[in-house]
Amino acid sequence: MDTVAVLLVSPIDEDVRKLESIFSHSNWKLFRVAHQDEAVRFLSQNPTPVVITDCGCGEPLSRTITKLAELCSPPPRVIVASRLADDPLWVQVLDCGGYNVLQKPFDPHEVYWVVSHAWRDWKAESALGSPSSRPAQAKMAAAAPTR
Repeated sequence: MDTVAVLLVSPIDEDVRKLESIFSHSNWKLFRVAHQDEAVRFLSQNPTPVVITDCGCGEPLSRTITKLAELCSPPPRVIVASRLADDPLWVQVLDCGGYNVLQKPFDPHEVYWVVSHAWRDWKAESALGSPSSRPAQAKMAAAAPTR
């Protein structure tokens, strides 16, 4: 079984503790940096399939997602963590090229579901060598009105 590597970009110690607790029951390995600049350095040396970034990490969300996704090929699946995980945030994340949103405090079942799907999507793309369809974006595109 493959080990799933996940990078957490968050200055919040409680996020680390909660995810470490959730990950301790799996074959997933959590790495943590506090800020985006550290994430850029980490990802440039350690391509990582899944990144969870705190919504309040400083830079605008679109710049954060773009910067993190450009560092690796295939790009990591960027998941945004936020206490306010509402539809406008979800749409913003998808519009910026992010993968999904996780609501805080973290629910173990939701974390397992979102991270495992992100990792599978990344793995499929890396096996094909080309972008895979992203389920959430495909659903959104299908729901968009046509002219």
